[in-house]
Amino acid sequence: MIDTKETARALYGLWRLARWDEEAFSFFNATEQGFWRSFAAAAFVAPLQALYQLSLYLTLDDPPLIWRVAAIESIEYIILWTLFPLSMLYVVKLLERETEFFRYIVAYNWFQLAVGYVAMPFVILSQFQLLPVQVSGFFDSLIFVTYVTFAAFIARVGLKVGMGASAGIVVIDILLTLMVGQVTLRMLT
Repeated sequence: MIDTKETARALYGLWRLARWDEEAFSFFNATEQGFWRSFAAAAFVAPLQALYQLSLYLTLDDPPLIWRVAAIESIEYIILWTLFPLSMLYVVKLLERETEFFRYIVAYNWFQLAVGYVAMPFVILSQFQLLPVQVSGFFDSLIFVTYVTFAAFIARVGLKVGMGASAGIVVIDILLTLMVGQVTLRMLT
């Protein structure tokens, strides 16, 4: 189980990442144990993710059965949290950066926590149509650009690769997410 001190250090590391500080990586537990513990971020984000998924289906004219949505979306959530790190096992081998795997994925997982708590409230408000359409569109674009920018920074510094490789890693991340989302959507319709 993750302890309070490790969580506090990871949160401070996130703060340093948000300030474009390359030394931020020293605050994450970049070991195998830290790797497994970094998935605690998934548990911290899960309530917001559940609320977001609920908002998607409550706004439909003919929503699917709630038990079916809960089961499929839970499986999707687990897949999304594990597919990218598993894929990165192969990518780091291709890039000859195996020694940087834990350093990168631990920071990446904690970064997902920040994304969840910063972006999800805006996305949920937009989904419930509590923000004007123009404001929602602006925040959607801002969130996407910010995500891509920081994800590329984390890949570049965490894996010690160039901009091209870090951009490619972000594209892999986005494509995997879109692919899983499409499969989930087909299962629910």
